[in-house]
Amino acid sequence: MPRLPFLFPRLAVLAGTLLFQSVAALAADANTRTPQEQAAGWKLLFDGRSTAGWHTYGKKHVTAGSWKIKDGCLILPPGNGRPNGTGGDLVTNAMFTNFEFEFEWRVGPVGNSGVEYLFTEGEKRTANFYPGDTGDSPVGFEYQVLDDAPHANNAANRLAASIYSLVTPVGKTLRPVGEFNQGRIVVDGNHVEHWLNGRKVAECELGSPELQRIIASSKYKYYPGVGVKRATSIALQDHGAEVAYRNLKLRELRASASSAPTIAAPPTSSPTSSPSMTASKVPMQAADWRVWCWSKADNRWVEHPLDKMTVQIQDGVLSARNTTHSNWPRAILVYRGTLLDGDFIVSADYRGQLESFDLQSADGGNQRLSCLNPPQDNQWHTALLARKQGQYTARIEEAPVQVQNGKASSGMKGYFCFKLRPGEAMEVRGLVVQTAR
Repeated sequence: MPRLPFLFPRLAVLAGTLLFQSVAALAADANTRTPQEQAAGWKLLFDGRSTAGWHTYGKKHVTAGSWKIKDGCLILPPGNGRPNGTGGDLVTNAMFTNFEFEFEWRVGPVGNSGVEYLFTEGEKRTANFYPGDTGDSPVGFEYQVLDDAPHANNAANRLAASIYSLVTPVGKTLRPVGEFNQGRIVVDGNHVEHWLNGRKVAECELGSPELQRIIASSKYKYYPGVGVKRATSIALQDHGAEVAYRNLKLRELRASASSAPTIAAPPTSSPTSSPSMTASKVPMQAADWRVWCWSKADNRWVEHPLDKMTVQIQDGVLSARNTTHSNWPRAILVYRGTLLDGDFIVSADYRGQLESFDLQSADGGNQRLSCLNPPQDNQWHTALLARKQGQYTARIEEAPVQVQNGKASSGMKGYFCFKLRPGEAMEVRGLVVQTAR
């Protein structure tokens, strides 16, 4: 019995040694692939030792003093969580289209971050999404990374593992703060899933009426790129709080045939269609349209969340009326569903009052191409605007239309839009967009 007190320190030392060895073994296994994972095509996006293959959003390198590597983890120190701060979102150099992405994440008390995808780096926007937003951060889908308890007042679709601000996670089990959680994102064709600790908790279908309805009622209604299938990088979000990521693994998938989007073939009678272009008859959805007003102060078109133009869609016909006042001499109805870049043909039926139909530069600046003096009556007319090898053409039915080049370059990226004077009203239907493959 007298020796027992001396036994406890030895057991403690032994237990500590075993714990250290166990932790060391886990650390050794982190950021590696099993033979089975290698055979299945999984790739490591982080080797545990360097930021090779990553860069800070909008830059060609990782900003000095931002993300650090410690104990096999990518760690972001606390900061202000803004693009002009000391951190910044960390983005993969590589882009992916259909994939499974697995990762482990850990936050401290009140921690907040996210894994972002389905975005295009460098794509500018006219609406701010948070105080201090400079437009230099990703806007797309986000797997929310969060300490839920201090954020209990958040909407349910803004808690951990949600498709942020869009889809609420269901049936999740979140591990305590300070422990690693396992996240998983699946993008398979149009099907998207979020997993947490081995369980699927959220999913949606890109382009579905339900998702479009959700987006149209969210803050993302001011940004048409959200929910659009595209090749994408993966971004680890800087939200100002310390966060750690490890075991970042990705496997590319072939899109499921059932998930492939369906598009209508171009009209066979169209004399301008070509085998090198793909066409899509666009369903009329309010979420695809925006209203821009001319700002004298900014010397550019700016997007307005206020109802500067009354827009209604019924039975496949969009009705619009310019309800601006004298401070806003012009407003344009912008189709933001497709960014026109390279060769394109876009056409739509319209009737009513219309100043012009235009190609407006994507940044809202002075670059534009205006197709002037379209008929203004109660008859349906087909307006067409095209660019082929840098040359623009426009017509109403088969008649050429006067084109005014407002500094529009031959390779300008822009949006198809209708310009209305205050009080003017029009209707649109049958929008068809053809773009070069």
